[in-house]
Formats: sequence, C-alpha cells, structure tokens
Amino acid sequence: MDYDEFLSLAIASLAIGFVFASSQLYRLNIVSFSLVFSIAVLSVISHEIAHRQVARVMNCYSRYVLHPIGLLITLASSLPFVPIKFIMPGVTVIMPRTYDYLELRRIEGVTSLAGPVTNIVLAMLGFMLINLYPSLPSYYSSHVYYLVYINAWIALFNLLPIPPLDGSKVFRWNPILYLLSVAASAGLFLTTIIY
Repeated sequence: MDYDEFLSLAIASLAIGFVFASSQLYRLNIVSFSLVFSIAVLSVISHEIAHRQVARVMNCYSRYVLHPIGLLITLASSLPFVPIKFIMPGVTVIMPRTYDYLELRRIEGVTSLAGPVTNIVLAMLGFMLINLYPSLPSYYSSHVYYLVYINAWIALFNLLPIPPLDGSKVFRWNPILYLLSVAASAGLFLTTIIY
C-alpha cells in the first residue's frame, strides 16, 4: 500500500468513524464517542482490505481511491437531523488481468462480495457475544451492540444494487448469493432495531 492509498483509506475511515460516532459527540459522551469511532474505523478498514486482498488473490491490481463528492455526502450524513448514514467516501478499484466477460463478472462479483461478507461476519460475532453473555454489564453490551449495528449497516448499505456500490456487481454476478447476503445483513440490522 503506497502513501496515497494509505492516506485515502485513512481519510475515508476517519470520516465514516465520525459519521457513526457523531451522535455520542452531540451527547458530550467522549468515552462512547471514542469507542464507537474506533469500532467504525476498524469495520471500514476491514471491509476495504477484504476487497483489496481478495482481488489480489485473484491476480488483480487493486487500490483504494477517495471520491471527494462521496466524502462530502458521507460527512453531511453525520449531522443529527440526517436519519440515514451514507457511507460512500471512496471505492476499492479492481483491475482484472483478463478480457473474458464471464470471468470478469465473476472476479468483480467475488471481490465486491468480500467487503460486505467481512462486515456480516463481524456483526455475527458481535451478535453471538451479546447472546453468549447476556449478563454483560450494559456499558459493554451497548458497545458490542454498536459492533453489530455498524457492521450490519455497512454491509446492508454496500449491498444496495446501485452502481458503484458492491450490491450492483454482486447481483449481476450471482443473484442468489446477493439475496442471501442482503437477508443476512438486513436480519442483523433489524436485530439492532429490536434490541
């Protein structure tokens, strides 16, 4: 990872961290802000690194690129009166080394699915922690809740079938895997609303 890519990923991760943690800042809860911010930053980095590494395993060039307009939209969604958190400050660009159409679609689908699946796994781990340790003090369980909420939302948002989001590429490649991924992320997200 070169300096420009590192800087782009760092800026995007910090922006998304702020979006998810801003509600804690408005409540003047600095400790919760720091924890939620850290969870969001690590979740975004995991998502983008998953795209990057799966692409490289598939013999593709990949790098994270920041999109200034997407970054502004992301930051604007941190305002307290904006109910939906938009998370689109950039994208991991994949450049396959093949011209075969079906292989291109497969590579694009697999690498696009890697990010949301990473977030689904992290959300499931948080959900399992909450259920395995129901007597966990509320201070800790509320932060595990944020692990589930943030990762489920990142996965669900990225799986929207709108280009350039991951969902459009996954759906084009394999509609069944797409629907299963949406169901998993939506189910996990709904548990955070019910919880």
